[in-house]
Amino acid sequence: MLRSFRSLWNTGNGGVLLTISAGWLVSLGIRIVYPVLLPDIIGEFNIQLTGAGVLLSALWVAYAVMQFPGGVLADRIGEQRVILASLITATSAVVVILVAPVYWVFGCATILLGAGTGLYGPSRVTVLSDVFSQNKNTAVSVSQAAGNVGNAVLPITAGIISIWLGWRYGFGFFIPAFVFVSIAVIRYVPARTSVAPDDASLVGYFHDLKNSIDDRAVLYAASTMFCILFYYQGMTGFLPSYLIENKNLQQSIVSALYGGFFAAAIGFQFLAGIVADRYGERRAISLFVVPGVIGAAGLPFVETNVGVFGMVLLSASILGAIPPANTNIVLQLPKSLQGSGYGLLRSIYIGLGATAPPLIGYLGDAGMFDTGILLLGVVASVSIIFCIGLIRSDRTSE
Repeated sequence: MLRSFRSLWNTGNGGVLLTISAGWLVSLGIRIVYPVLLPDIIGEFNIQLTGAGVLLSALWVAYAVMQFPGGVLADRIGEQRVILASLITATSAVVVILVAPVYWVFGCATILLGAGTGLYGPSRVTVLSDVFSQNKNTAVSVSQAAGNVGNAVLPITAGIISIWLGWRYGFGFFIPAFVFVSIAVIRYVPARTSVAPDDASLVGYFHDLKNSIDDRAVLYAASTMFCILFYYQGMTGFLPSYLIENKNLQQSIVSALYGGFFAAAIGFQFLAGIVADRYGERRAISLFVVPGVIGAAGLPFVETNVGVFGMVLLSASILGAIPPANTNIVLQLPKSLQGSGYGLLRSIYIGLGATAPPLIGYLGDAGMFDTGILLLGVVASVSIIFCIGLIRSDRTSE
């Protein structure tokens, strides 16, 4: 694992890798802070779990909607400008969150935050895939794992800050982090890494885009990501609330276990990148989904703390499938349309995956939290079927 990281650093593009990874750390981390601060948000604005689920869904839908425009802009004006626009928009949203006097203002700021971080997603993967073409899975896995470092550390940090200063400042400490990453982007990230579109006209451009995604392998790959993202959004959105309400764990223990969930994901994602570079993305996806499904399916049935801890950490294995699944989609698309094609697909499957938080929140309010967790595991397991279809299509084409 360390040798693989050194090979990335020795290409001379270590600054690009660290900058993109740091940007993903804060962009992903600030969204994962929401579940930890949700009890305080619910208390101040007097909303229920279903309403909280709608808030999380709005965050993810806004994030999803901006994937396609982010990809199109990256293809047209270059990745660096899009990444900077993402960071500036997210910073502005956090400023509004700090001063929001009523719920609807806070909700609008949450949507703006989702939109801002949404611009970051497509360019992050295409930059790393282009710059590290010989070991792209490992590069994307390093970036994804950096995001989970943020997921493991930042919610705990936000929780501590919220105890000292109030929940709003659990968001506020992200402002200097976004500013720091913006400066690094200007310094290290190239203005453009992808190939400019072949057809400069918008009509020709969108015609080429339609053709690029009208492919069985692309649709299988996108369906795989939908299953994984549905699980991811539902599990990360309500795992703390589930552990408190159904497993009767204390808030301090839940915060540590929630961080442990993402810490386990870091190891799974590093390993997944290495496995994918050696044995292929599709096989790596299946390898990491299976144990995660076992963990999620087993969680409602264990009662001891040791059993709960074990199942939570095992369920994080599914997050290991995200880096090879992302890379797999990019590889299906033509170079000149990677940003927009990937962005369009991300808008679709992340947007559909955003139906998970309100559904799980509704089941939680109805006293059916266990059913919601089982449902997430079932949906994630369907991704294995799509992976089998992808592997078979590979064999047919050989």
